Amino acid sequence: MEDLENVNVLENAGQENQVPAQAEPARELSPKKPIPTKKIVDIVLIVVLSLGSVLMLLPFLWMVLATLKDHTEIYTTFFPHKWTLESYKAMWDGCNALMKGGIIRGFGNSILTTVPVVIVQIIVSAFAAYAFAKLRFFGKNIVFLLMLGTMMIPFSVIMLPQAWLYGEMNLTNGPLAVIIPKFFGSISTVFFLRQFFYGIPDSITEAARLDGAGYTRTFLSVLLPLVMPAIATQAILSFIGNWNDFLGPLLFIGDRNWLTLPLLVNRLSGSGGSTREIPRVLAASLISLVPIIIVFAAFQKKIIGSIVFSAVKG
Repeated sequence: MEDLENVNVLENAGQENQVPAQAEPARELSPKKPIPTKKIVDIVLIVVLSLGSVLMLLPFLWMVLATLKDHTEIYTTFFPHKWTLESYKAMWDGCNALMKGGIIRGFGNSILTTVPVVIVQIIVSAFAAYAFAKLRFFGKNIVFLLMLGTMMIPFSVIMLPQAWLYGEMNLTNGPLAVIIPKFFGSISTVFFLRQFFYGIPDSITEAARLDGAGYTRTFLSVLLPLVMPAIATQAILSFIGNWNDFLGPLLFIGDRNWLTLPLLVNRLSGSGGSTREIPRVLAASLISLVPIIIVFAAFQKKIIGSIVFSAVKG
């Protein structure tokens, strides 16, 4: 009996020492986090820009597909029912009939009237922008304002006097009338680059002068690398403008063997404007766009760099 009583006492003592288990608190349901407004705006912008990109690329896609159609399907269907390369053959034959050398000669003429112009024009404009931004000379602002004033004169006012002058100088028998005048720089390019040179601190040029660098050395070794994105951007814009120039070569080039690609495409359309001629015209236009696409794809990082540089400078 005593042993049994001892066992009961021990069990009661153990139960008294046990800590009663606490009930787990009920988990509160956390409210759903609201979607940030910025994320909604970003999604809307992405959708809108994507739709805009599709709308902008749609005409280009139509042009590419139109070169692979028969002329009877130009306005009747988006995708060709019968895929054909006849438009490119017709374009090749038509260009050969218009000019000796055909489309190949047209490419050569456009390169000749574009590449040297872009190189010399950018170099001259960059030197002029550097002078107007960093050098001090008498009448600098007056000269710059007079140059800007020439931008207000429309080309239609001076094109006939220019055509007469180039004819008197016997420059219209080849591409020189299109090339030489552009060697003197571009006012818009000078204005654009001048703003970039202004964004560079004067302490940099002063340090270069203290190290013994002259004006030319300071420009080429110190300032030119800093504004290279802006120069690349202007070079691309100048290339596109000169490559697509139609009115200048039309007025100033009298020899049909020096026709540039825009003039050659225009001659392909003829005077009737029938749908039979549309595929070959579109094929020539598509081929003439290839150099522009290549140049833009190769230098697009430079364009973005110039935009970033403008933002930092601002």
